Amino acid sequence: MTDLEKPLDLNLSELDKFSIISNINFDTIPEEHRLAYELAISSLKSKQCNEPYETLLSRVLNLYNNEDKHGWDAFDKKDDPLEFYEFKPSSNTNKPSGTINDDTFDKISKYESLVTESKQGWVVLAGINKNNYSFDCIYKFPAEIYNEDRKKYLTELFERNKNKSKQTRATYSITINKSINLCKQFNKLFYVWRRII
Repeated sequence: MTDLEKPLDLNLSELDKFSIISNINFDTIPEEHRLAYELAISSLKSKQCNEPYETLLSRVLNLYNNEDKHGWDAFDKKDDPLEFYEFKPSSNTNKPSGTINDDTFDKISKYESLVTESKQGWVVLAGINKNNYSFDCIYKFPAEIYNEDRKKYLTELFERNKNKSKQTRATYSITINKSINLCKQFNKLFYVWRRII
């Protein structure tokens, strides 16, 4: 633990909301309701669909979930928000990571504009426990720590691609170690919660 790491405050009553589904005895479910449970389990186990876990993160962090899914995933309040959240739930339970797909300088500007408007953007990495449909750890990092590194990544990628007929997709990787190192570099606080087992 570094002096920049602070405990993340969670609504623990929301944390295990989906866990009841992991213990369901299908013999006790009426036939007409089984399809709903099967769909719920399928979406919670999916590696392609993180929507249920983004909704759960909003509840756990006491945020307004953005159902539109264009732009930020959640806000601190629906009207006139001051904090904006990008969620990266990950099947890597203990060392969650994520990517910003099809990254662009315009997307970076979205992060940069928050700081000039006295608002705050956050990136949340959360390790999904697919056995109980909950989280084992959640990390919250200030979004602006990635800006310069993302610009460097894009500039180098465009340079490598300039003579190629097939372009490499711009996918910026976000990991715990990279995020902690960037927080140290910029002397920024970050927040962590880990499940005590």
